[in-house]
This record gives sequence, C-alpha cells and structure tokens, in this order.
Amino acid sequence: MAEPDDTDLPSPLPWLGRTGSAPYIPGHFSEMITNLTALLKDIDADPLVDRTFSWPGSASPASLRQVLYSVGSCGLFTRQGRPSRVLLTPEARRFLGNGDLAYLAALLHANVRFFGEALEWIGEGLTYDELHRVAVDSYGMNWKSLDQVRRRVQWMRSTGMVEFWSNGKIIPTDNGQALLPRLILVRPGDLELQRKAASHPAELVEPPRRVAERLNGVTEEELQARRRVLGYIAGGANMTALSRLVDAAAAGLSRSEFIQFSAETFDVSKSSAEQSLNTLQSLDLLNQVGPDQFAATDLAMEWLNSGEAVDLIRHLHLNLALLGETLDALESESDSGTLTRTLAERYPTCDLTRKDVTARVALLVDTGLAERIANVTRRTALGTALASSLPLQKRHDVLGSSVPGASDTAEAETGQRLSLPRQLAAEVVSSSTDSGNYQRFERALAEAFRYLAMDTEVHSGPAKTDLVITLWLSPTSRRRIAVEAKTDGAGLVTDQDVRFMRLSEHRVRHHADHTVLIGPGFDTRVVREAAKEEVAVLTAKELAETVIRHSETPLYPHELAGLLLAGQADSLEHTWSETERRTEALALVVNAMWRSANDPVDVEFGAGGLDVRDIWRETKSSLETPLDKREIEEALAFLNSPCVAGLVKRGGDHAITAPPELIASRLRSLAAAIEAKAADAGARGETPTNTITWSSGPLLDGTPKANPPSNDVVPTQVRAWAKAEGRPVNDRGRLPESLIREYMRANGLPTG
Repeated sequence: MAEPDDTDLPSPLPWLGRTGSAPYIPGHFSEMITNLTALLKDIDADPLVDRTFSWPGSASPASLRQVLYSVGSCGLFTRQGRPSRVLLTPEARRFLGNGDLAYLAALLHANVRFFGEALEWIGEGLTYDELHRVAVDSYGMNWKSLDQVRRRVQWMRSTGMVEFWSNGKIIPTDNGQALLPRLILVRPGDLELQRKAASHPAELVEPPRRVAERLNGVTEEELQARRRVLGYIAGGANMTALSRLVDAAAAGLSRSEFIQFSAETFDVSKSSAEQSLNTLQSLDLLNQVGPDQFAATDLAMEWLNSGEAVDLIRHLHLNLALLGETLDALESESDSGTLTRTLAERYPTCDLTRKDVTARVALLVDTGLAERIANVTRRTALGTALASSLPLQKRHDVLGSSVPGASDTAEAETGQRLSLPRQLAAEVVSSSTDSGNYQRFERALAEAFRYLAMDTEVHSGPAKTDLVITLWLSPTSRRRIAVEAKTDGAGLVTDQDVRFMRLSEHRVRHHADHTVLIGPGFDTRVVREAAKEEVAVLTAKELAETVIRHSETPLYPHELAGLLLAGQADSLEHTWSETERRTEALALVVNAMWRSANDPVDVEFGAGGLDVRDIWRETKSSLETPLDKREIEEALAFLNSPCVAGLVKRGGDHAITAPPELIASRLRSLAAAIEAKAADAGARGETPTNTITWSSGPLLDGTPKANPPSNDVVPTQVRAWAKAEGRPVNDRGRLPESLIREYMRANGLPTG
C-alpha cells in the first residue's frame, strides 16, 4: 500500500473546537481496534440510535445511545434529524475501508485535544504521571486524575504508535515517530498567543436605533418580568434557525403557512411548529398583525437587516430572563452546574433551572459570545464587550435585598456566597419575624416546601388556611396537610395569636386531614394546646435546618412525613444518619476497589479483586465505626446492578470496572435521564395534578399576592401558553389558579 502524503490526513479542528475527552472503547488495548471496527460496521448497517448494540465477546447488549455517549465527539459519527440517526463520517468510512491505523491516530488528533501533542512530548519516554503534568501545566487541561492520559496512551498503543515498557515508561515506536512530522501540532506558546488574543478588547458594533432605544429605556421592573423559559424553537435555539423563521414571516404569514413552513423546513411535527410560533411571539420576534396573520416585529427586522449576532442577543436579552446576566457571569471558566448556582446566588428571585442555563449558554456559544473548553464555558472577547454594555438586572446578596453599598461590602460578599438552599433557609427564618408582611413568610414557606418536593397550594385570605401541602407517600396513600403560618416581630407566637377552632374549620374547608402550625417560636401554652388539638408545631428554624440538610442529603416525602404530621424535627436525625452512612459506605467501597485495581502487588496476586473481608480491612480505619458486612454487601450489590455496572464479580472477589469519576458520571447520567423523562411527561400534560412539581415562579420576589384571576380567561389559551412554556397542564378539568395568574402576568393582563 502506498504511503499517503500529509494532505491525505484529516485537518485538525481549532484547539478549542476539539473535545477534551478521548473516546472510550471497552476491552484491552489489543481489542480496541476490533471493537471499534465492529461498532462502525454495526452503525453502517443500521443507523437508528434507539436500539441496542453488543460488543464482540459480550454476553449482554448495551444501549447504542450510551455507547455513542462514551465514544463522544471524535470525528467518527454525525447525528441526523428525526428519528434520531447516527451516520459514519467520510473519515470513518475511509478507515473502515483500508484499516489504516496511522490515519485513525491522525483522525483522533484532529478531533481530540492533546493527542498528537502527547505523542510529541513523550519524546524518548515518559511515565503516565509525567505526561499528566505536561497536560495540566503546559496545555491547561483541567484533569484531576490520570484517566484521560491513560485513554490517550491506550489509543496510541492500539494504533501502534507507542509501547509501554516494564519500567513504567511510554516509548514511541517507529510508526509513531514517522507519524509525528505529518501532524499539525499545537505548542504551549500557540495557546498563550490565543489567550492574549482572547483578552484583547473586541470591537463592538453599535446597536440599531430601535434596539438602542429599548436598551437605554429598559427598567428594573421590566428586566425582572422577562420570561424564564426559552421555549421550543423548530430547528433549535440558534441563529441560523431563528433567522430562517423570522425571515420567512418578515412580510407576513398566516398561522397555517408558518406552521407548514416550519414543519417542512426543519422536519418537525405541526404541533411542534405551532409551539415554535408561540415562542417567537413571546420573544418579541413575531407579532400578530391580523385575525390569523403574523409578521416580524420592527426590532426583529433590525436584527435581520444588520445580520449581527450581538444584535440578536441584545434583542433576546430584553425578553429572556438573565440572558445578558449569564454572559456577565462567564467572566471565568464555569460548568453549567457552577453557573446555575452563581446565577441563583446573584438573582435568587429568578428561579432558573440547570436546563434553562444550559440553553442560554448554548445560544451564547452559537453566536460567538462564549466558547467551550472541555466541560466548561467562558465568554470570548466579544462576549466581554457585550456584557459590559448591556443593562443588567440588579444583583442581590440575600433574598429580597439589593447589593448594598461599600460600607456593607463584606456582608454582601457573604450573602452572595450562600447557596440557594441556604438562601431559602435564611428567608424562612427572617420572614417569620416580619410581622408587617405576613405574605412574605407564606411565600417563603411555599418555596421551602416545594424544595422539599411537596405539592404546594397557596391559599391565604379570610376563612382559608395559608397553604395546603400534599405528601405523596405511596401510590395508594397521600396526606393533605393545612399549613397555618404565624409571624411575630418578637419571635414568639402566644396563645392570643392562635385560634385552634379556626384551624379545625380551615382543615375541613380544604379537605385536609392534618394541620401544622409554623412560626418563629411558640410559648408553652400554644404547644400544650396544639398537642390536645392534634396540631403539629414547627418552628421556622427547624424548617430552615431541614431545607439545608435536605440539600446535602435528600429525603423522600414519606421520610419527611414525621416533620409535618408530628412536628418532630428530631425524628429525622436517624433517617438522615442512615442515608449519609450508606452514601459514605458506597464512596469508601468504590475508592478501596480502585486503589486495589491500580496496586501492582494486588494486581499480581489477586488480579485487582477484593472480597468483603478485604474491603473491610481497607476501610476500617476511615470511620469511627467501621463498616459491617451488610453495609459492604449492599454497596457491592448496588455497584453490580446493570444500570451502574461498576464492578464484576469473580467467585468471591469483586473487581471495579471503571475509575470512580466515571462511575459518578454514570450515576449523574442516570439522574439526568430520569429528570428529562419527567420533564417530557410534564410538557405533554401527563403529570397528574397531585404530582410533585418544583417552584413554578418567583414566590420570593417581594410582590404582593394577586387577587383571584378574572373568569374571562379562556382555558384553551392558558393551556396553549403553558405547553409552549414547557409547563405541565391537563387537557381537561379545572386549571390551577396559580397557573392562570402566571398566564395573565406573562401576557400583561390585570390580575387584581
């Protein structure tokens, strides 16, 4: 076979455009090429993603979607449309056709950071640790373990580029040395130049006239009233799809014409196309200009005419909550979880979920205002320039108070470091003594109970209880509890403040089977009378402590029942201790097994496997009370379940199958899948009315509670709006008053 010249090799992506994670293929390095080839041939024969795939020699099939997730973005596959399909790239087909291992190594280098560069740095030989230090110190790879270095070396061994010697050194082969001159490599100096270029101020184009006027005149109230959910957009929330949709409707389209255009252009269903129309209206990109006619707004036309990505973001910032604020928070590299917490601490009354934040980040990356680096994102120079020019919502240190002046700087910084659960807890305690604003305490309690995953209704008013919460205990058992909230400026509720006969009436009115009384503190007479009337008594501090502890170790509603049915916060301690003990046991077992799997002596004499007694010895010094046999066996059984597949059993021994970080990642993916399915069911209206939902709006924003909504609202309009917002709503039956109020606020209708 003729040696291909350099032009035959894949062209490397820009450094930041490459993935930071090398693909994972199971098996010994000598089996990786065989396994990869089997995967490529299987996909070529059947491109559907939602099916199973069996690795050669494996007795049990795996989800192809999960396999593709493990392989990652390495230039071998592309995704396509509906139904979800995966296709081989031309480069993958070329490798499949000729089996050229040097070409495969070059393809990995073109798509994976620090691949060919690692081969060059190996030089005459490096250990794993030495190569890891090069990656971290010279290339800024934020790796906490050797896993990514090992993956790259395994690929180099499988393609014949390096060998691993018994002295612990990785040594290039003749093939590896022959490939190096043909690769386009990135050196640390090149990255330094990129960093300097990124920090250089970018030239920001002036906004169009109407957009500039809106930005200059926007008020704090308008910024706080922006919509939280981006909503569904046919073709995705990106500049290309948005420009095609808005441009198509520029001169005007009927509803049916717009739906047909969207469905045909982006291969989506007609119901999805209609959701897209609703989203574009809510973002002020389209408006209704006739009985059934829609056209682009003036501000949207300004963006279309300029063609500038920054003008799109300027416009969307006026309508989408915390879009510019997200860009402002990306002054340093952040992952989506950290960014979500940062925004929650800065803007605690705007309850963005991680999914909301991820959607905003994707939009900023698509428009060139932010860039991805491995699993983190940071803004570009253009993003920095735009963030400094946008009017941003006021930041808060704790719930309900703006960032103070210079004299209170230390206190402000402390408040901004509070996590969302701690902010909730602080608000529950603080509002309980705000006797001049009892509704603030009710809102804080509602938010706290929702955080504890309890279905919460806000009532208040004459002859009504303040809140009603429903505990879902089992498919056949629910408890409906009336909550009576009492504030007192001095921090002590007396028997003069509580009328137990009224509490009984409220319970009957709301079809509740129990009552809990919550306040800052209670005198002995109240406690004594409550016991006689079978009313649970709970202090604001006890509830606040429950919120904080729940954020660290979540409990299920049936485990929290004693808190509300008997007012016994202490009764939860045993449950929490047991749950925390199981969590700690799992972590200790995983790490003990990983140490054994990487100990040369253990590997030589026991193939890196441990039995229950071995694990007990390894972990006994880590706890004041060592793990017992049952605890270790429970952890092993969990790790051995097919969903986790974190270990394999060999006789009486157990061997770990992946690094602890990867097992943790698997567990996070399981959690994400469960949450995604629940969200999908809610969006389709499949969530029952008594199913637990998270906070549906800014309950702690300090605004007075609205009166019951007008009866003039058309239910079909509310349902259409809710579905476009991704909110769970039933197709029949009575709509919740809270949902109607949100619809009215979102559409500028009077709620009082």
